Amino acid sequence: MATQPVKRYSMLRRFMRSKAWRIPATGLGFGLFGAGGVALSLTVFPLMYILPISARKKERISRLTISKVWRGYVAILRALGLISYEFHNVEALTEPNQLIIANHPSLLDVVFVIGLTGDASCIVKAALWRNPFTGLAVRAANYVNNEENNLFSRCLDMLAAGQSLIVFPEGTRSRPGEPLSFHRGPSNLALSSGLPITPVVILCEPATLLKHKRWYEVSDEPAHYTITVMPKMPVSHYLENEQFQSTAARQLTRELTAYFSEFTGSPIKPSKR
Repeated sequence: MATQPVKRYSMLRRFMRSKAWRIPATGLGFGLFGAGGVALSLTVFPLMYILPISARKKERISRLTISKVWRGYVAILRALGLISYEFHNVEALTEPNQLIIANHPSLLDVVFVIGLTGDASCIVKAALWRNPFTGLAVRAANYVNNEENNLFSRCLDMLAAGQSLIVFPEGTRSRPGEPLSFHRGPSNLALSSGLPITPVVILCEPATLLKHKRWYEVSDEPAHYTITVMPKMPVSHYLENEQFQSTAARQLTRELTAYFSEFTGSPIKPSKR
C-alpha cells in the first residue's frame, strides 16, 4: 500500500513533463504574467506618482517590487513543471554600481536577471513601454527605452550616480547554433564609466521560448536554466593604452563575444579581414 502514493506521484511527474500538460500550462504562464502586470499597474505603480517621496525612492521601490514579483513568477513556472533552474554566485548581483552584461538565449532571461538583481535599471525594448501590461511598470522603475535619443548619456549618468545597469548586448534573443553578435554599446559604457563588467552567463537546455518560435511550440522536455555570475572583467588595461575609444570598444566587444561564446558553446563568427 505504501507504494501507491509513490506511484501516483511518479505518474503526476511524468504527466507534468509531457507536452499535453506543458502547452496549456505555458499559456497559463503567459496569462499570469499579463494579469500580474495589470494588477500592479492598477495598484502599486500609480502610487509612485502621488507619494510625497523623492524620485529616487520611487524608482527604487518600483524596481524592488518588480524584482520580487518576477522572482516569484519564475518560482510559479517551476511549480507548474515548465522550467527548473540553478543559480551560482548570484548574490554578487545585489552589489551597487555594477555594469551587468548577460547573454540572451530565451524570453525569460530579463525576468531572471531583474528578479535576482533588485535595485538596478535595465535597457528594455521600446515595445515594453507601449505594452499595456508593462508600460507603467517600466516607467515607474525608470528603465531605459532602447529607442530614446539620449540612450548612452542616460545610461552613463545612472552609472555615475552609483546605480547598477543591466544590458543584453545582443539586443535580441540569440538563435541556437549561431554565433553570438554583440553590439558595441556596452563596451563603450564600460570604457566611458571605467567600471568593470559583471558577466552573467545564462544557459538554457533544451532551448525554449526562442525568438523564431510561437509560445505553444514547447521543447520536448522542460527547460533547465543555469545562471552564473562570473568574476568581474576589468577594463583598466584598455584605458591605460593610448588608443582611440572606438578601437578599444571594438577590441573589448570581441573579447566579450569570445568569452560568452566559450561558456555557451556558441560558434565564433569568422573575423573580417
